[in-house]
Amino acid sequence: MNEETLPVNESSLPRISSLTELPDEILNKIIDYLCTDQVTPRSNNSKSLIGFPKYTYILNHIRIGSLYHDILALSSTCTYFRKRLAPILFQSLSLVRTNQVDAVLESPKSQQLFSDTKTIQQHFMKELIVNNIEQCERAATTWTSFQTNTFDDKMFKSRYGKYLMMTRFVNYLECDNSFLNGEGIRLFSNLTALKVLDIGEGAVFMSNFELANLRYLAINAQTLIYSPQFLRIVPKLNRLDLFLDYGNLPSLVGIRPLIQQFRTFSQLTELVLLLNNPFTIAYLDTIKLLETISKNASNFAKLTIRYIRRNNESTVDQSGWELYQGRIGGKLLKIFKNLTDLIIDISILDLIKFDPETYSSPVLYTDHLMEKRITLVDEVVVGPNIDSTTREIAGVIIRHCQFTHLFFQYGESIEESHLHVLKLLTDFVGWLSNGHLDQSRNYLGIRQISLEKCWSMTDDSLLRDMIGSSIKSKSESDLSALQKVYPWTTTINNSPRYKDIDSYNINYVEEAGLSITDSRGYFIGVSDQDADRPQFTTVDKKSGIQTINMEFWSGESSLLDFEQYSIRQRRSLLWG
Repeated sequence: MNEETLPVNESSLPRISSLTELPDEILNKIIDYLCTDQVTPRSNNSKSLIGFPKYTYILNHIRIGSLYHDILALSSTCTYFRKRLAPILFQSLSLVRTNQVDAVLESPKSQQLFSDTKTIQQHFMKELIVNNIEQCERAATTWTSFQTNTFDDKMFKSRYGKYLMMTRFVNYLECDNSFLNGEGIRLFSNLTALKVLDIGEGAVFMSNFELANLRYLAINAQTLIYSPQFLRIVPKLNRLDLFLDYGNLPSLVGIRPLIQQFRTFSQLTELVLLLNNPFTIAYLDTIKLLETISKNASNFAKLTIRYIRRNNESTVDQSGWELYQGRIGGKLLKIFKNLTDLIIDISILDLIKFDPETYSSPVLYTDHLMEKRITLVDEVVVGPNIDSTTREIAGVIIRHCQFTHLFFQYGESIEESHLHVLKLLTDFVGWLSNGHLDQSRNYLGIRQISLEKCWSMTDDSLLRDMIGSSIKSKSESDLSALQKVYPWTTTINNSPRYKDIDSYNINYVEEAGLSITDSRGYFIGVSDQDADRPQFTTVDKKSGIQTINMEFWSGESSLLDFEQYSIRQRRSLLWG
């Protein structure tokens, strides 16, 4: 019998009585394997989505996937695994809603089914926190009853309260104003992301809390300017989602306290600015806010500017707000040039005006451009041609800021509008590359275009039917399907392009005799100079995999959340 076939002497193997006796390298590999993000199961979805957009409410057992119960069981074996696995098990928590159905359906507040904030908070504070804290502290004081100093000591905390309580491990929290005004927020000492889903608070917060680790905040501007605690944190944030409703702000104060916080160095890298109306982009305070952030936040790279679409009741007359004196395009262009990602509504884009010389000024172009993305959002595409005003404004921004990737998030107004949108985008890229007789005004920097149908009367109705039937059903499978409803959700009955990106790579070929059109799209003549014509090739997609614009859906989710929970909805449904 040679050495390779010698029987193993089991008595010589090291014996372990607990998993924690394994080397740290092996334990880390086990935990990493269990906690690797899972591909979302298909269930009612026609396709699987890999990953989720940032800062959106995903239930923990959905995020973890099929291994959730295994991880939960392992975390219950000892305090070591409790501490190691709790950040994954308790990553997200909402004290406002149980899922995202109300926001997706845009339910009136009187008809919300999954957003009973008061009941959710009472149950959470009573059952999961108060009872556990009291029982553990009572047990701890009994165990150490010989230590007289533990009795009647209000500062005494049990081992559970100090190290093992679930609130110590929550990273993402959703709450309302009342929770911030109470003592509950102090339990979440390690929060990194907070979304305040409530109407604006017009009174100064009396509660005193510290959120030293907070890096993401979504909040109503009115609540923010009346909260000294949050104002102090603002410069330390990496991302701020701000619902700016001037109709609920006092004109004598405005957002000047917020602007003041950004006058010193800021760590902000991303701003999602949600306006109550498109025209408020021209308000002086809006321009000052964007300008101050761009100047003092050296790593500021991503900007989203969208507007609230649902009807709301503003409580203050907006006629007293000061408009920016002059054309806002020059100021915004300086800000946009420093960005790597820009997402903007077409309705807001159309309000940006430039000085006349900006439209005709040449742009220095090189073949080695840094990757920069611009996303245009249009909920209703009405034809195969882009409006001439929109085309000129978008062209100026793309040329001067040298964006390389163009995304178009659109809504379908007629059947097969995908063909109209594809023609719209390809014609626009063609106009950018060879639409001007002055060669210095042509731009060859767009390397890829992507279009995604985000809204559709037919597809939206099919999705609503699926949600409605699941609500009416009593089966566990249908009810659990509601936990997987998100703004980007699709069903097996939806059209293939619904909430799924189509992308095209672009190469430019030099040709002679290309037609020239004016700003309105009318034929002028044929160029006698060589021009660069774009050629489009389809980017292959993986079968069964849903691909979405993650940056867009992250901001769109915040927009839907603020529309649902932070606007003053009309008290009567008779007027829309």
